[in-house]
Amino acid sequence: MNFFEIIKENLQNFLRENTKITAGITILLVALAVFAFASGIFQEEKKQETFVFPEQIPFSAVENFFPPKEDSLTEDYYFSREQNSVWSKDEFDRWFSVPSKENVEALGKSNEKIANEILGAAP
Repeated sequence: MNFFEIIKENLQNFLRENTKITAGITILLVALAVFAFASGIFQEEKKQETFVFPEQIPFSAVENFFPPKEDSLTEDYYFSREQNSVWSKDEFDRWFSVPSKENVEALGKSNEKIANEILGAAP
């Protein structure tokens, strides 16, 4: 006999010899099932609270806007300006710096790592 057959035989002997306990357990399980079913049917539905947005007051400026009075503003700070589509030679020399080979390789590796993380689970 294997292990499961021994357990099955012992369980059958227990159920035959202890009919009162078996009946009590069966009645208890049926009662719990009926109670769970009934509580699910007669349960009151929860009302979802509706969020009321506060009254919106339109913005109205009390005074006119004015630029800050600071000496830290340089001639390069403009409140509004038209941007050129092409840099001049002076702008290029001032703002653009040629990246080193190590920086380009490091950027390439980090981009490749991000791409591999995104595509790693793709089939």
